[in-house]
Parts: sequence; structure tokens; C-alpha cells
Amino acid sequence: MDFSIIDAHAHIFPPLAGACGFPDAATHLLHQQRAMHVHGNQPYRRLRDNTLVSERPLWAPDDPSEAGQTDVDFRVGRCGRFEWRAGGEVQFVQFLPPAMEDLSMPAGVLARQMDYAGIETAVLQNDHIYGNLAEDFAAAALAFPGRFIGLAQVEEAFAWREEEVARLTDQVERLGMAGLYFTMTALFRDGYRRLPDDPAYDPLWREAARLDVPVSWVHAAKSPVGTYEDEMRHLAAIVERHPRLRHVLVHGVPTGLYADETERLRLPSVLERLLTDGAVSAEILYPIGWGGRMEYPYPKAMEHIRQLLDRFGAERFLWGSDMPNVERYCTYRQTLTYFSDHAPFLNATDRQRVFRDNALALFRRPPAS
Repeated sequence: MDFSIIDAHAHIFPPLAGACGFPDAATHLLHQQRAMHVHGNQPYRRLRDNTLVSERPLWAPDDPSEAGQTDVDFRVGRCGRFEWRAGGEVQFVQFLPPAMEDLSMPAGVLARQMDYAGIETAVLQNDHIYGNLAEDFAAAALAFPGRFIGLAQVEEAFAWREEEVARLTDQVERLGMAGLYFTMTALFRDGYRRLPDDPAYDPLWREAARLDVPVSWVHAAKSPVGTYEDEMRHLAAIVERHPRLRHVLVHGVPTGLYADETERLRLPSVLERLLTDGAVSAEILYPIGWGGRMEYPYPKAMEHIRQLLDRFGAERFLWGSDMPNVERYCTYRQTLTYFSDHAPFLNATDRQRVFRDNALALFRRPPAS
């Protein structure tokens, strides 16, 4: 490709056993334990013999609030693992690649990875698993000019409060964050009692619209909110009420849920409407979701991508990697080449849109103070 490439989904973070921007390490660990409870891509295993574990001991199954957290000595392990003790045995999930000894990804290391893979700029996403890291993102952007675009973060369960709205404003205006990362899984902090299309959240959405930053949404196929379609209906209500606000579907459209035996996609009507009429874009990010189930270059994924682009147009999509997590399945370079080298249906204009221009248009960085 004869243009610089933008990776719309990457991460940097300090060693994950620390507070990482939270008030204390215990609060960070609470988010991590909940995240590993809902995580489904990597299996749980027993440390003693590496056998698979089917039980889900990290959270009470009937209580999605903070009170559902179980006492299993949950901890950040080594070499990409989170660990805990259940039934007298140490268990773990290999969430990050085994080479990540202290579960950290410094900005300088990611920059060298980007150089090797041929990536010019990465959008840094801000999940609570890694911490509250807008300050780190701002420092990385300063240390490596032109290489990083950061997203802001709030405590989603309480983001309707005045102090959380002010937190967004500060991260955008002072630190130069170019979007807001919003994960539905973090609503566990309030037991999912208030969802983001509740009118109480309107001050947050009005402020994001005023700041002209998009909202990057993390949804789930199954959650206390309901199905993926249910979560899309809540998003549709926000789109209707705040038409100036722009949105990104993090991890992309979960096409595996909607493909028939011939791989033909039959998307729910609410998702069709959002991607046709709403200010909604989606990542193209298949290896992190499919890499554990099929071999590179993921030919079924390519058929799904072709249908999405045919149906909604290349201007709706932006490529991302989910680096460094994705290296548990493939190399950084392969997260690009499975698509860039195996998509004959992409013309030159659409190729530049998906791999660069759409991300630049969405994440227009405001000047940092």
C-alpha cells in the first residue's frame, strides 16, 4: 500500500498488577476479575496439568453487580495469565500472549512492533482491564509524535454523573483524547440498573457531541442487557436522540452470529438500520475473535467482510488489530495481511478508506492544552 496505515485498535499499558490509573490496585483487580468472567475467547485451564475447566468460578452466576464477585484469590499472574484458586486447584486463563512476562506493553515496544508490521499510527483503546490510561496515552503521543491517537475513558456505570462528564471534557481538552471508549461490561459496577440510553446519560452524550468525539462501543453477544440485538436497540435510541454523535462498533459486526450454512449474512434489522442510516462505523477485526477457531488467513472471515462492504460501503469500516492481545493467535503483521493481501474485491479508493482515511476522519484529534 502506497499510503501510511492506521491501526484503529491497539493497546499500551503498564504492568497489570498495579493500580494503572485506578485509585488502587484492588479496584483495578475488580474490573479484571469481572472481565475474565465474561471473557469467552480463551478457555479456563487447570495449572497442574493444563486441562480445560468448564466451571466459571469468578462471579456468582445470578448477580451481575459488584456483590457477585467471588473470593477465589484472583490475581494477575505472569506470562500473559490471570490466575485464581477454585476447588483446591490453581486455574488460569491465557488472556495475553505468553511472551508478556509482566503483562505490560510500553509505548516504545508497541511503536517498534508497528515499525516491523508497517503501521504508521495506532488508535489506543482504553479498557479497564488495562487501567484508566488517558494520561499514559497523552505521554505516548508526546514521546512518539504522529504514532498514537488516544481514546478517553469514564466509569461507565456512573458516567451520567457530573464528575464523569467533566472527566471526559478534561481528557479531550487537556490531554488531546480523540474519542470516548465505552464498554457495556463495566455496567456491572451498578448492577446494570441504568443503561446508557437512559435520559440520565444525556449530559454525557451532549458533551461528546459538543467535543465532536466519537464513542467507541464494546458490546457483547450475551449479557445482562440481553442479546446483541438488544444492545443494538439501546444504541439505536441514543443515535435517534443525539443525531450529531458519531459511533464505532469495537471488534466489528459479530458476523458469526448471523451467517447461515453457506456463510450468507442475515443481519438483524436494527443493525442494518444503524449501518445504513446512523452515524455508525464498525471495525474490521477478525483474528482476535476467529484466530482460536480457524487457521490464517481466515477465509470465512474474508467472505463476511466482502458482504459487509458490498452492503454498507467501505466508508463504514476501519481496520484494527487488537494488538498485543491478538499475538496469542497470530503475528501483528498477519492481522493486516489476512485482509490486505486476500481482498481482491477492494479497489484502491476503498482500500485507502478502510486502512487509513476512515480512521483519520473519525478520530480528529483536538489540540491538547
